[in-house]
Amino acid sequence: MPFYNYARSLAIAVSLCPIFGLSAFPDENGVVGNPATALKPININDFEAATGVHRRAAEDFSHLDLSTQAQLIYGRPGNDGQLLLANMTLYAPDGLQIVMMERFEPLTSAVDCKGDDGEMSLTFKSEDAFDYAINTWSFINQAQDERFLLIANHDGCGPDDERQPYLITDIREDKAHLTTYLTAELAPWSEIASTYDLDFGKAAMPQPKRQRRGELWDFVRHGDADFSKAVNFPVAVGTPGERHSFNVSKYFSLACTDCYITGSFQITGHLSVSGFKLQNFILSGSPKDFAAKLQLETNITAPLGSLDSLGYTKELFSIPIPNAGISVPRIFSLGAIISYEIGVQTSFAGSASMAFGISTSLPNTAVLSADIRHPTQSSATGFDGGQVDPNFDLKALSAAVTVQAFSQPKLSFGIEITKIGKLGIALGVKMPA
Repeated sequence: MPFYNYARSLAIAVSLCPIFGLSAFPDENGVVGNPATALKPININDFEAATGVHRRAAEDFSHLDLSTQAQLIYGRPGNDGQLLLANMTLYAPDGLQIVMMERFEPLTSAVDCKGDDGEMSLTFKSEDAFDYAINTWSFINQAQDERFLLIANHDGCGPDDERQPYLITDIREDKAHLTTYLTAELAPWSEIASTYDLDFGKAAMPQPKRQRRGELWDFVRHGDADFSKAVNFPVAVGTPGERHSFNVSKYFSLACTDCYITGSFQITGHLSVSGFKLQNFILSGSPKDFAAKLQLETNITAPLGSLDSLGYTKELFSIPIPNAGISVPRIFSLGAIISYEIGVQTSFAGSASMAFGISTSLPNTAVLSADIRHPTQSSATGFDGGQVDPNFDLKALSAAVTVQAFSQPKLSFGIEITKIGKLGIALGVKMPA
């Protein structure tokens, strides 16, 4: 007597894996066909004032002090009223100390990097600020190997819309004009960005106003930004009702009659580098209004008395996510693609015609965390509230058939890090039908 077994599970399996040879690896233009969004320097004083970390002080000479680390903020307006944001803590290399020009620039009346002639001039507004700078920095004149690192974020200092590090090896003074002249050598990021922590995500914002080089936008200056730490990556692929047919074998044909996903993932990332070696790379994602539909039709014909089996997987879509590629120039680049894979595992003898599928949604409380350096510490939590709605329609059957199917949306990221190379990681959700 003919029988069928429609095998299904209501469990949702989450795959978190490092991947290699990933097509989402960015080049200098980002993901192929999807240019990377270059994040621009955000003035740290403006950022701290806007986020309530510190109020601006009229004169704060401590900003002229040298430090063993520096905070660098980068950002740019993105989609859906977001500010794409990266927060980098740079640790001084080789015993050097660091001073940030954007920190002390309010104490100056003029800055001149003087092109590539190896000299930079700083003119101060007050004698007190001038004296403080000379007293703090003049130690480099006492020995030939003394020096410090100055990171500039100023028009004419390095490439447009980028910070430029300089190695300062000598200082001379013109007290009559409150001006210091620094012997400055360009220092490539590929040499000084050896040890740092970097977090990337987003800040919500109203419609961006005119932006200015080296400064945060007006909406941030006025305290209107909501600095949360996630960026929405839209993952909608496929078209409802669109049919895709596949000739799997002479006994088995398969059609995807309604396969698509909607919604987005909120992504945050943490990158840690020490001595140009990757220490940690963690990517976390939470679905936002995420839903997937998998509707399949099959026709099976096989000689009676000869039970056969077949496993088949097919990637329906694989596309770069618009505007999901971001970069901090000369330090790191990130690219992302969304793909949708379906699969069928079947054993059969005789003939059958059937339609089956699943509609699935994930709760916004779910969190996937992938750790590329320590895979065993990856996790997936909060999926208990997911909705799974299977369906099955047997149109014709004359023998034995067992069918199991799955769909797997996958969000894949490729990251390229200066002097380290290319890495990849994927967040996948496998949903059985």
